[in-house]
Amino acid sequence: MLLIIADIGGYTRYMTANAKTLAHGQVIITELIHAIVREIALPLEIAKLEGDAVFLFCRKSPDALQWMSMRAEISRSLLTFFYLFQKRLQELSQSNHCTCQACSHIEKLALKIIVHSGEALFHRVLHFEELAGVDVIIVHRLLKNSVPAGQYLLLTESAMRELQFPETVTFKPGSETYEDIGRLTTAYHDFDLQPFTGGAAETKTFGARYTQAWQTFGKLWFGPFSLRGPSFRNLPGQSGRAGKMGFAILTLLLTPIMLPFGAVVSALQAIRMGRS
Repeated sequence: MLLIIADIGGYTRYMTANAKTLAHGQVIITELIHAIVREIALPLEIAKLEGDAVFLFCRKSPDALQWMSMRAEISRSLLTFFYLFQKRLQELSQSNHCTCQACSHIEKLALKIIVHSGEALFHRVLHFEELAGVDVIIVHRLLKNSVPAGQYLLLTESAMRELQFPETVTFKPGSETYEDIGRLTTAYHDFDLQPFTGGAAETKTFGARYTQAWQTFGKLWFGPFSLRGPSFRNLPGQSGRAGKMGFAILTLLLTPIMLPFGAVVSALQAIRMGRS
């Protein structure tokens, strides 16, 4: 079985813990998670959403010929996740006019994907199906590693044997050592040095750019009302409940003024996007 974690990192060092930053940070990370989740299809399956990460698995086919085809398909999917992440990150950056800490540091976000091959036990806890076992622990431990890159694909030796990447995707050797687990031989591809391009750049009309900017404005403006949603490891949580509620009430009161303002700003943003 392949065990995969796609994890978003990069906010903690660049954010202050005020209510606006927390709200916008949550909206941005949710959008990036959705960009990946929407593209997940069999043979990959979602085991769990873990805040700012997606835990996936893939059952290995007993048919050798079928698995040969599947392993190439899975490898392409992992590369596509990086392309979709960067594409959505660029869209959010270009269509966003907010200057809070979360929005002004969107480009600091990065995606790392960890892949390990091993065994896992499925067990039910209440109405949730969980994966357990040593290999599940290993793939999560690998989130803390020594890879000298911000955005990368990290594979254990066992995962490297199972997957098949294009020759243009090069890997560097590495290793990690953990207490109670020992030394793991790994290999990683650095996307900071060799980005994955999934296709030609899109040329958008003014209407499409305006819609993109307006949707971004709406999601960020109404972000305070979703603060009861999932928490993210990368978002500091020092902002108290009273501060969050106060910011949500202020947002509600200013909405009649800010919506027309947002329409104008979105148009200006769409013009700027066309020039870039």
